[in-house]
Amino acid sequence: MTIRLSVKKLCKHYPGLPVLTDLNISVAAGEVVAIRGASGTGKSTLLHCLGLLDRPDSGSMTLDNVELATLSGDARSAARAKRIGFVFQAFHLLPEFNVLENVLMSARTARLPLAAATERARTLLTAVGLHDRLAQDVRTLSGGERQRVALCRALLPGPQLLLADEPTGNLDPATASVVLDQMLNLARESQASVIIVTHDQAIAERADRRLVLSGGALKEA
Repeated sequence: MTIRLSVKKLCKHYPGLPVLTDLNISVAAGEVVAIRGASGTGKSTLLHCLGLLDRPDSGSMTLDNVELATLSGDARSAARAKRIGFVFQAFHLLPEFNVLENVLMSARTARLPLAAATERARTLLTAVGLHDRLAQDVRTLSGGERQRVALCRALLPGPQLLLADEPTGNLDPATASVVLDQMLNLARESQASVIIVTHDQAIAERADRRLVLSGGALKEA
């Protein structure tokens, strides 16, 4: 088993409020880990630290032997764009761009060659059943279709780590199941490590491993 993500003694405090305290987690390539926890326990803070959207106060975060916690400037931006994919509950698609253009946004951020990125975008959109929607206005898509576009955008650069924050929270159960299947299948095929934050027990059960964030640390569910 190849460990792709290794987090050791991660700490994050806000004034008067310890959120993450000596948090540890290792995730193998292709492994899916679900994290649950009560509101306010720091799940979003953890994802923000892992996704380089926020800085921990101390600790180590190693992704494929690259220490993320100490990166700064262009190196930090490049790691976030190329190594880490994000899937959010609210989709965060750009309404002024069509389906294909939205997916290609992550290629532009990662500064990937446009021709190769476009071919990969088409392949990913075909895999999630949107091959005939490339030029469609994203505002006309259903919630499930929007989340599939967001998933393709996240996976386009070939990230080693995929972070999903309540990825099916805005979807009905049947659509959520389909989108989750596609996300897990595509991520596992690419051997990305996946961390899903969810309140849904059914979604957590689909993961390879389930953890609970409590008291600033992760524990086996």
